[in-house]
Amino acid sequence: MLSLVFNRAAALLAANRKFALVHLIKVKGSSPGKGGFKLLVSDDGELVGTIGGGDAELQMIAQARQALAEGRSRSVSYELTNRPGNMVKSLCGGTNEVFIEVFMPKPCLLLLGGGHVSRAVAKLCAMLEFPFVVLDDRPEFARREDFPGAIDVVCARGGEYLARRDLPAFSHVIGLGYNADFDLDALVPALKALPQAQLGAIGSKPKYAKMTEAAKQRGADDAAWARVKCPVGLSIGAQTPAEIAVSIMAEVVASLPGRESHGW
Repeated sequence: MLSLVFNRAAALLAANRKFALVHLIKVKGSSPGKGGFKLLVSDDGELVGTIGGGDAELQMIAQARQALAEGRSRSVSYELTNRPGNMVKSLCGGTNEVFIEVFMPKPCLLLLGGGHVSRAVAKLCAMLEFPFVVLDDRPEFARREDFPGAIDVVCARGGEYLARRDLPAFSHVIGLGYNADFDLDALVPALKALPQAQLGAIGSKPKYAKMTEAAKQRGADDAAWARVKCPVGLSIGAQTPAEIAVSIMAEVVASLPGRESHGW
C-alpha cells in the first residue's frame, strides 16, 4: 500500500499537481489505523492509501481538502469515541494524531525572450526547481542548450504559441523580450488564454504607458490589461540582469499561497 502512495505522490510531483499526504504519526490505545499509515488526497478527489477507514478517515479527508484549499499543512488530533463534540464518531476508544502535508504546485513560468535577463531568470528557476518555458522568435536565442532544465524552448511568437492546446499550466508570464511588440504578442493573448496567470514585463513606467496604448489597440480592455505588472519584480534597485532576475523571482516566490509576504 505504501508503495502505491509514494509512486502516486512522485507522479503528481512530476506533473506539478496539488495534493496532500495524510500521515498517521501517533496512535494511542485502540485504533484501526496504525502508526505510519498514509493516505494521499489529490486536488481532483483521488484517494490512494488509508489511515484505517471509518469516520476517522472521512473526517481527515475533509481536513486534507480544507488544507489544500488554504495551501497550508496542519496537524490534527482526535479521539475515537462517541463523546459529544468529538470530530470523529467511533467506538474504538483510542486517540490518533495525523500530520496533513500539503504539496502545492510550483510556479510554472513562461519567459518571453531568450536574452540576458531571461537566461538569468532561467538559472534561478532551475535552482528553485520551478518549471519554465522560454519563447523567442529568433533561432539564435531559442536554443535548448542555453536553457538547461527548461520544459521547452520554442522558436515562435506569443500568439502562435498560446494558441496551442498542450500548454503547461502557466502561473506566471514574464515579458523579457527584445522589444515591446514581442512581449505584447504574448501578453495580450495571455489575458484570455491564461486567465489565472500573473503577468508582468520588465521596463520603465513610460514604457508601460506606451505598452498600454498598444495593448488597447490590440483589443485589451482596461480591466484585463491591469493584470499586467510593469515593472515586474520587487523594488530592490536592480540594475544588472542577475539583479533583475533576483527581483523577479523574489516576487514570484512571495506570490505563492500560504506565504507571509505577498508579491504581485
